[in-house]
Amino acid sequence: MNARATAVARPTLLVAAVAALALSLLWVMSPALATHVVPTPINEGNPTCDDFEPVGEDWTQFKLQGDDLADGTYTDGTLEVTIDNFVNSNSGTPGSFDWSSNIGIDAVFVKAGSDKHNLYVYDPEETSDTGLGPQAGQGNGISHISFCYDEDEESAPPSAEESVSESVSESVAESVPASAEQSVEAGTGTPAASNPDTAGIFGGSNPLPTIAFSLILLASLAGLAFANVKGARSRS
Repeated sequence: MNARATAVARPTLLVAAVAALALSLLWVMSPALATHVVPTPINEGNPTCDDFEPVGEDWTQFKLQGDDLADGTYTDGTLEVTIDNFVNSNSGTPGSFDWSSNIGIDAVFVKAGSDKHNLYVYDPEETSDTGLGPQAGQGNGISHISFCYDEDEESAPPSAEESVSESVSESVAESVPASAEQSVEAGTGTPAASNPDTAGIFGGSNPLPTIAFSLILLASLAGLAFANVKGARSRS
């Protein structure tokens, strides 16, 4: 290779080396991104779900650690979580895992071995996600995983008092329409206006023949009266 070719190749190799180094740093320093949410970095302490729950909510924590940090299905009696593709690492590249559950999850806290934890908050709740893990860093393997959830009111079994109240309400609701219907059918109500009997002399229900006959009769009587009056005047 001549001197000119060597002079051209050196800058090219330098640019390629810098690009490779930048990509490596980006991979190591990048956060563990889940499919559904971007994690919130937590860099101190050993918090629990109680520390993350919003005001007015009561989150329950289901914590996996030790031998439970592996693929499998785990439960606390209410929540059932399945872990898949679990990989732990202490070499600077963060470990990761996927999860799915039988009920909605409000948050997942991934505790690192050092101080670079990640909090994944789901609003609305989720029943699965992929690619969770702690922040990158030397010695930051996954120490434990906390699943935060709350029991929705509709999923909790009703108390005995609620069951009795619901039964009474249903009985009342069923009886009220029936009683109202019976009252309408059997009640006195407003009597319907009676129609006068319009059957005339001719026995028909149409009053016109009766009216016509009456007019003819009146006309005849009037004619007779007029004739009598005229005859009386003539005799006088």
